Amino acid sequence: MKLSLLTLTVTTAAMAFAFRSDAAGTLTFWLGIGVPYFLLALLALHKLWDEGALVDVLAPRWGDVSVGFLTGFGLVLASWGARAVLAPAGSTRLSWLFRIYAQVGNTDAVQRSAVYTSALLGIVICEELVWRSMVLDELTRRFGTRRAWPLAALGYGVTALPTLYTLRDPVAGYNPLLVTAALGCGIVWSFLASIKGRLVPVMLAHAVFTYFSLVQFRWPG
Repeated sequence: MKLSLLTLTVTTAAMAFAFRSDAAGTLTFWLGIGVPYFLLALLALHKLWDEGALVDVLAPRWGDVSVGFLTGFGLVLASWGARAVLAPAGSTRLSWLFRIYAQVGNTDAVQRSAVYTSALLGIVICEELVWRSMVLDELTRRFGTRRAWPLAALGYGVTALPTLYTLRDPVAGYNPLLVTAALGCGIVWSFLASIKGRLVPVMLAHAVFTYFSLVQFRWPG
């Protein structure tokens, strides 16, 4: 459980640091998320290498692309539905969504920048190595498969709890959007990783969801 607790502590602290309002749209946001996950991903890769499982977990197989893209787009559609319920157009709660995208910065600039797009996808890969490989594997050994993937999803959702406060709106109140997304997507990704035993389809699903959730948004005007 040491690696799981370490991951939970470090990534929750990283979310609290990166999603502060004064880090919105700055390099601090990207580094605050990216550096901790990069270091933890190195630990996850070392663990896979030491166990001789690196190739088995990361090697692509037939059908990975279709599973990954279908799962990712399915989550994008589900997120639109959840967003319409939690932050409908015309309500004060729509400001929750604006505050999330303000952290990333100008989404058009991110879309046009190879550096930022690579950073975004790199963080996605690191998250999967950490949560759906290192953490999920440790939890599986401790609690068994049926309990491990829900626990991994719960842990992933817990890391977003600081954003309830840091992304709050004076009128709409505490912001539940990232917590809801992390928990919902974490359930899907953890389950997919559990039944597949590999990361490529999960990485693709995560990348599709994150990228298209980002670029489909446009600032007013």
